[in-house]
Amino acid sequence: MFGFSATRGWADAAAADIARIHVEAIGGRDRVERLESFRAAGQSRLGEVTLDFQMWAARPRSIRIEVMMQNQTLIQGWDGSGEAWIQGGVGGEVQPMPENVKDRFKSESEFDTPLVNPEERGYALEYAGEDEVGGRPVVKLLATRDFTDQSTLYLAADTYFIVRQDRVRIAPDGSRTATQTYYGDFRPVLGVIMPHQISVYEGERLTSDVTLNWIEPNPPREDDLFRAPSSAADDKEVEDLKAPPAEGQSDSILELAD
Repeated sequence: MFGFSATRGWADAAAADIARIHVEAIGGRDRVERLESFRAAGQSRLGEVTLDFQMWAARPRSIRIEVMMQNQTLIQGWDGSGEAWIQGGVGGEVQPMPENVKDRFKSESEFDTPLVNPEERGYALEYAGEDEVGGRPVVKLLATRDFTDQSTLYLAADTYFIVRQDRVRIAPDGSRTATQTYYGDFRPVLGVIMPHQISVYEGERLTSDVTLNWIEPNPPREDDLFRAPSSAADDKEVEDLKAPPAEGQSDSILELAD
């Protein structure tokens, strides 16, 4: 028993050390905390279909996504506390998000990774050994919260950036959803390293392939941006999804290289 406890204690300490190294590697705690929100635009591709989108996100877990679909804008949002919602077209009817996508939408709205302030956010971390992703050596951590959300995080051994996340979510009805997310094209945003290429798989099936063209840190925004509009008059005009903010507005806005 002593040997097991010692090994488990070493694994917990190693995980905490790796989490701290990760935060330092992506910019350090002060810079991470200074980045409180962002606005981004890009494309989401699946097969032959490519959709332009724009999104806003804010700590701890507020999100709004606007997707251009056949000359209309599909809007989805959550303010982190109420019900997730969906709106078909600017000024269209606002409805609760369907049950089959609501839980996943909420779970993926976390602004920070599980390695940022893990204890405060209810994550238990455990060292899980070494492996390879794309032929590159990685170290693995298990991050578990509430026994319903578990991730295996793969951190590149040379940069300590998260390059892959395998996640299992258990719904209230007991069903399990497993996804594998790959991260790439890492660039600084207000001094914080963020991925600009994100691919999500469910098993062998690619469910989302996202390229971010630019990210604006801490943008000005309306207080009710993430709340469901109470009427069509409350909705804001959608901005051009392909145009980044005006030059000089932020020296940390990153455009995708040609």
